[in-house]
Amino acid sequence: MQMIIYLVLALIFAVFVALFAVQNAGQITVNFLAWQWNTSVAVIILGAAAFGAIFGGLMAVIREIQLKLKLRGAEGRANRLETLLEEAEQEKGRLETLLAEGGSTGTQGEEKPLR
Repeated sequence: MQMIIYLVLALIFAVFVALFAVQNAGQITVNFLAWQWNTSVAVIILGAAAFGAIFGGLMAVIREIQLKLKLRGAEGRANRLETLLEEAEQEKGRLETLLAEGGSTGTQGEEKPLR
Protein backbone atom coordinates (compact mmCIF):
# COMPACT_ATOMS: atom_id res chain seq x y z
CA MET A 1 0.00 0.00 0.00
CA GLN A 2 2.83 2.37 0.85
CA MET A 3 4.44 1.75 -2.55
CA ILE A 4 1.19 2.69 -4.31
CA ILE A 5 1.07 5.97 -2.39
CA TYR A 6 4.67 6.74 -3.43
CA LEU A 7 3.86 5.95 -7.06
CA VAL A 8 0.78 8.18 -7.03
CA LEU A 9 2.76 11.04 -5.48
CA ALA A 10 5.54 10.57 -8.03
CA LEU A 11 3.00 10.64 -10.86
CA ILE A 12 1.43 13.84 -9.52
CA PHE A 13 4.89 15.42 -9.23
CA ALA A 14 5.74 14.34 -12.79
CA VAL A 15 2.56 15.96 -14.10
CA PHE A 16 3.42 19.24 -12.35
CA VAL A 17 6.96 19.15 -13.76
CA ALA A 18 5.62 18.50 -17.25
CA LEU A 19 3.11 21.38 -16.96
CA PHE A 20 5.84 23.69 -15.70
CA ALA A 21 8.12 22.67 -18.57
CA VAL A 22 5.43 23.21 -21.22
CA GLN A 23 4.55 26.65 -19.84
CA ASN A 24 8.25 27.64 -19.91
CA ALA A 25 9.10 26.50 -23.41
CA GLY A 26 11.26 29.46 -24.44
CA GLN A 27 14.61 29.00 -26.20
CA ILE A 28 17.84 29.40 -24.22
CA THR A 29 21.54 28.94 -24.86
CA VAL A 30 23.19 26.41 -22.55
CA ASN A 31 26.93 26.70 -21.90
CA PHE A 32 28.72 23.81 -20.24
CA LEU A 33 32.52 23.61 -20.22
CA ALA A 34 33.48 23.82 -23.90
CA TRP A 35 30.00 23.02 -25.25
CA GLN A 36 27.29 25.44 -26.20
CA TRP A 37 23.85 24.61 -27.59
CA ASN A 38 20.45 26.19 -28.03
CA THR A 39 17.52 24.33 -26.59
CA SER A 40 14.16 24.78 -24.95
CA VAL A 41 13.81 25.40 -21.23
CA ALA A 42 11.31 22.53 -21.24
CA VAL A 43 14.02 20.10 -22.40
CA ILE A 44 16.34 21.25 -19.62
CA ILE A 45 13.59 20.97 -16.97
CA LEU A 46 12.45 17.53 -18.13
CA GLY A 47 16.05 16.32 -18.45
CA ALA A 48 16.90 17.50 -14.93
CA ALA A 49 13.76 15.84 -13.54
CA ALA A 50 14.53 12.59 -15.38
CA PHE A 51 18.14 12.64 -14.16
CA GLY A 52 16.94 13.22 -10.60
CA ALA A 53 14.43 10.37 -10.82
CA ILE A 54 17.05 7.98 -12.23
CA PHE A 55 19.60 8.98 -9.60
CA GLY A 56 17.03 8.66 -6.79
CA GLY A 57 15.93 5.26 -8.08
CA LEU A 58 19.52 4.08 -8.26
CA MET A 59 20.11 5.16 -4.67
CA ALA A 60 16.94 3.33 -3.58
CA VAL A 61 18.08 0.13 -5.32
CA ILE A 62 21.50 0.35 -3.68
CA ARG A 63 19.89 0.83 -0.26
CA GLU A 64 17.54 -2.11 -0.89
CA ILE A 65 20.51 -4.36 -1.70
CA GLN A 66 22.33 -3.21 1.43
CA LEU A 67 19.28 -3.97 3.58
CA LYS A 68 18.82 -7.42 2.02
CA LEU A 69 22.47 -8.28 2.69
CA LYS A 70 22.12 -7.06 6.27
CA LEU A 71 18.94 -9.13 6.70
CA ARG A 72 20.67 -12.24 5.32
CA GLY A 73 23.47 -11.79 7.86
CA ALA A 74 21.00 -11.29 10.70
CA GLU A 75 19.08 -14.42 9.70
CA GLY A 76 22.33 -16.40 9.73
CA ARG A 77 23.18 -15.11 13.20
CA ALA A 78 19.65 -15.92 14.41
CA ASN A 79 19.95 -19.49 13.10
CA ARG A 80 23.31 -19.94 14.86
CA LEU A 81 21.85 -18.58 18.10
CA GLU A 82 18.84 -20.91 17.84
CA THR A 83 21.22 -23.85 17.44
CA LEU A 84 23.22 -22.74 20.48
CA LEU A 85 20.00 -22.35 22.47
CA GLU A 86 18.87 -25.86 21.56
CA GLU A 87 22.27 -27.23 22.60
CA ALA A 88 22.09 -25.32 25.88
CA GLU A 89 18.59 -26.63 26.57
CA GLN A 90 19.73 -30.19 25.90
CA GLU A 91 22.69 -29.69 28.24
CA LYS A 92 20.34 -28.24 30.86
CA GLY A 93 18.06 -31.26 30.55
CA ARG A 94 21.04 -33.61 30.88
CA LEU A 95 22.26 -31.80 33.98
CA GLU A 96 18.78 -31.74 35.54
CA THR A 97 18.53 -35.48 34.95
CA LEU A 98 21.89 -36.01 36.63
CA LEU A 99 20.85 -33.83 39.54
CA ALA A 100 17.56 -35.73 39.93
CA GLU A 101 19.48 -39.02 40.00
CA GLY A 102 21.48 -37.72 42.89
CA GLY A 103 24.41 -36.42 40.94
CA SER A 104 25.72 -39.90 40.20
CA THR A 105 27.60 -40.02 36.91
CA GLY A 106 28.82 -43.55 37.32
CA THR A 107 32.30 -42.43 38.31
CA GLN A 108 32.87 -41.63 41.92
CA GLY A 109 35.05 -38.77 42.96
CA GLU A 110 35.38 -37.36 39.44
CA GLU A 111 33.50 -34.35 38.19
CA LYS A 112 32.46 -34.21 34.59
CA PRO A 113 33.17 -30.81 33.02
CA LEU A 114 30.17 -28.95 31.66
CA ARG A 115 31.96 -28.11 28.42
